[in-house]
Amino acid sequence: MTILRHYLELRFAGQKFLMPNGPDIVVEPRENMQVERAGRAAAMRNVQDVSWFAYALGPDWAPVPESGWTRAVFLTVGPGRPVGLLVDDLKLLPADSLRIEAFTPLGPAPVPGRHLFVAAAMSLSAVTLVLAAGAVASYLRALESDHGLGE
Repeated sequence: MTILRHYLELRFAGQKFLMPNGPDIVVEPRENMQVERAGRAAAMRNVQDVSWFAYALGPDWAPVPESGWTRAVFLTVGPGRPVGLLVDDLKLLPADSLRIEAFTPLGPAPVPGRHLFVAAAMSLSAVTLVLAAGAVASYLRALESDHGLGE
């Protein structure tokens, strides 16, 4: 069993989320990315002749062509090539400083059988949703059919 030591605090579209940090996550600064403003993908990175697409998302989780992103968080979990989420800000938080409570969101899952959120970090001042990396990767991969970037 892997002991979770850190969470990533991700900020995008004016919202803050947490994601368990693990070996299936690769963070790239904006300067390592090819920025493209056409189609659904807002940026990409070529790794060993394979294009890794990254998406900027709005508050409704729909792709937007541009945001004030500074980093791409690539998820290598699941089948297929890694896929990225563009974030405005990113922090690494120690897991032992957070109170995480599991829950199941109401309503249908945006990815068949999988909700994007699997838990919440509880504090006296706020509740922060915890993203499921595999479900987020599946959601982002579903956007690839119209990425707008060359292969």
